Amino acid sequence: MKINRWVGLAFPVLLTTLLALSSCKSSSTKGSVLQQNAIGKPGELMLVMGKEYFESPMAQELYDLLEEDAPALPQSEPSLRISRVPTQSFKGTLQLVRNVFLLDIDPQRYSKVSLKYSYDDWATGQVVARLTSPSPDSVRSYIKANGEGLMNLFVRHELFLYAEVVAKTYSQKALEQVDSLFGHRVNVPEDIRHKRAGKDFLWMSNTSMRSRHDILVYTYPYHSPKDIGLDALVEKRDSVLKANIQGEFEGSYPCTEQNYGLLYRRVQLPSEETARAELRGLWKMEGGAMMGGPFVSHAIVDKKAGKVYVFEGFVYRPNEDKLHLIRMMEAALYSFRPSGEKTFDPGLILKARFTKGF
Repeated sequence: MKINRWVGLAFPVLLTTLLALSSCKSSSTKGSVLQQNAIGKPGELMLVMGKEYFESPMAQELYDLLEEDAPALPQSEPSLRISRVPTQSFKGTLQLVRNVFLLDIDPQRYSKVSLKYSYDDWATGQVVARLTSPSPDSVRSYIKANGEGLMNLFVRHELFLYAEVVAKTYSQKALEQVDSLFGHRVNVPEDIRHKRAGKDFLWMSNTSMRSRHDILVYTYPYHSPKDIGLDALVEKRDSVLKANIQGEFEGSYPCTEQNYGLLYRRVQLPSEETARAELRGLWKMEGGAMMGGPFVSHAIVDKKAGKVYVFEGFVYRPNEDKLHLIRMMEAALYSFRPSGEKTFDPGLILKARFTKGF
């Protein structure tokens, strides 16, 4: 099994989403009811710095980090789409972009690198990160040490924005079906209505041929932490899909692509005692049609019931970008909760902590 072990499981030590940031703040209460909503397409980020740094080695390292390929996709898509603007020109509508990264280099004012972040500064649904530094070289050192945490900040905010949508507009049919079969509630895109149920298994889809997104929910017994380890998740996934999903051709079924590399980490939410296991990678059809795409799943332990609940989203969108769809499905994973929790709070995503990954 060729697997890229995406996590250093020095668990239970969890890294915060921002890793070792010098300082940070989170305030999502600044915006008034009259404040304008943030602008920009999903994944757009405004990078603000002195124009003299635009072509510097420091800036190039920043571009490489922020625009690196999103993980576990079958084609190259940048994690974020960057626009840059000189500090003196950052005003007006430019201040309303959904993701803003302000870089301020001044040896007279700063003796060390520091990162602070806040929400809803100029627009509702916005995150603003401010990195201050005495020199470009200090920024480069900081990026090398904390680049993953910086990326997590912006990607986490993107997931939060998607989650705000499914918190308000979701498939009531899917929510009721999952609640009935598994005693849990989920908020998934409202076009997901078609289902197929099996033993401890549910498959739901929007059944679109051009932009398809599906949800899987299944359970299996929990005995020890190994049951949500990487190898166990892959083995269970393939056996469950083979038993429950028949492809177009006889004997065909979807399975995990293991030659590409699988990505694994643990996700801790403030509302849950045990961290979730997160698995992402590619799926393909075995023994049949040339179909495939990305998937992402969360495995959640219920020790009292002695069960692992797996909630997965996967996408099929041939010859088109898929990042926005898989992020939408990933955001929905965070809504998987016991039936007693009637509403989904997207703000949980902003408080999520992750083991070291990317």
